[in-house]
Amino acid sequence: MLQSLAQYVEQRLETEGAANVKPARFAELAGRLLASGVVWREYSRPEAALYDDAIQCEQVLREWFACIGFVLVHDSDALLLRLYPPGEGGGDDEEDGVRRLRARLSRDFVATVIALRFLYTEALTGRRPLVDERLAVSLEELSQTVVSLLAHKLPNAASERMALLRELRKHRVLHFVEGDDAGDMQMGLAVLRPVMSFVSDEALEDALRMVRHQTLPAPAVEPSSEGDS
Repeated sequence: MLQSLAQYVEQRLETEGAANVKPARFAELAGRLLASGVVWREYSRPEAALYDDAIQCEQVLREWFACIGFVLVHDSDALLLRLYPPGEGGGDDEEDGVRRLRARLSRDFVATVIALRFLYTEALTGRRPLVDERLAVSLEELSQTVVSLLAHKLPNAASERMALLRELRKHRVLHFVEGDDAGDMQMGLAVLRPVMSFVSDEALEDALRMVRHQTLPAPAVEPSSEGDS
């Protein structure tokens, strides 16, 4: 006998995890991932609850999104779920089967997120201090890294720099508090652990290799859908 998709999901939820995720909560989880593209347990208490429930029904979520061409990736080290929209995928031999999907991202976004990944990698190797898995940098330091690493410059206007920073914050790779110094080059920033899974080792290496040929690869990162909490 044919079932509706809603009936099938409801039945699956009764056997997944502790069976405490109900259809309404499943719909909330799916909607949140579609809207923001990411759920990071360490971000906030409400997001921790979302993450914990999502893990209980992770396989159902994964299959549900696969039906519409999306890929749900679980970074268990960072306690993060990231949803990638339909796009180009890599081969089956990539680590954990994660496809390096591509999207139309601005050159500013790509250059900045790669620089953030580079800085965080330096912190992991002991060259920079980490506090609670966060790396403190100034916008000026980030700008200098973008220039020295990728021969690219951040936007000149403070308003454009803030728009870029807000976009990076949506993807949970950067945190900052908007104060009187918003957009100023002395503004303090915190690079977050999820940047490690957002930009793969291969993407970072590709970017550094291609910049030597004076070509910055616009799709060198693994993007998620837009949105914020």
